[in-house]
Amino acid sequence: MKQLVSFIILAVLLLSACSNESKSNEEESTKSYTLGSGKKVDIPKHPKRIAVVANTYAGGIKYLGGNIIGVTKDIEKSNVLKDKFKNTAKLNENDVEKVAKLKPDLIIVDTTDKNIKKYKKIAATLPIEYGNKDYLDTQIELGKILGKEKEAKDWVEKWKAQTAKDSKEIKRHIGENATVSIFDDFSKTIYAFGPEWGRGGEVLYQAFDLNMPTPLEKEVKKDGWKELSQEQLPKYAGDYIITMSEGKAQPEFEKTNMWQQIPAVKNNHIIKVKAETYWYNDPYSLAFQRKELKNNLMK
Repeated sequence: MKQLVSFIILAVLLLSACSNESKSNEEESTKSYTLGSGKKVDIPKHPKRIAVVANTYAGGIKYLGGNIIGVTKDIEKSNVLKDKFKNTAKLNENDVEKVAKLKPDLIIVDTTDKNIKKYKKIAATLPIEYGNKDYLDTQIELGKILGKEKEAKDWVEKWKAQTAKDSKEIKRHIGENATVSIFDDFSKTIYAFGPEWGRGGEVLYQAFDLNMPTPLEKEVKKDGWKELSQEQLPKYAGDYIITMSEGKAQPEFEKTNMWQQIPAVKNNHIIKVKAETYWYNDPYSLAFQRKELKNNLMK
């Protein structure tokens, strides 16, 4: 009887030890990450299979060496990123089942994604609010998520040094007070963009430290962008204008007589870029934009 009792006690102790060890191992393999909302979530310390449902962050994660197993199909529209993710599974909107089949250990989503609860049942899920941090701090946050904060900070410092030099060269060429506008023809609506909404704004207004026309600066301050009518274009046009059109070779507004009368057009200070490549502000996309915009501004 005593032997039986001793055996039971030993078995209980062993099970308890195994349970504690399992719990300890689980804790060692995860870390707590604080979202922009202040809420804390547990994520893998070193995620190995990442599904990026929010395209914005795919390039930044890959640049830091993250293993991305799935991205949404829109990434293929970028001339820069499509080759980076050539062999990565492409996801449609609301493709929850396909995400599950990829067996991720971390899922990155926008805070506005309606499938967040479903994704949480698949793997650790990080909802990130677009625009909550600027593009440089966002890259550092991605570094924290991946356990690559130093690498992210190194990139930021290198980027600042490179673009500070660019800024001096460009201003010497076009003038300290020269202004730049960004106009985008999107679904038959014209938008002007500020410094924090992609479309080259991060490079032009932040990295190169170029000026926006004063009337436009006031208009985009609140939301980061401003919807414009064709009649308003001359008012908000800078000395240089970056133009783009979603899915079309040429913006409709460039076909009007009013457009032809704008000084920047007459002076051949129009820089045409591909909108879909300029949606993004990850290190790969920024490097491309930096080179293309600088080359055109220096002509």
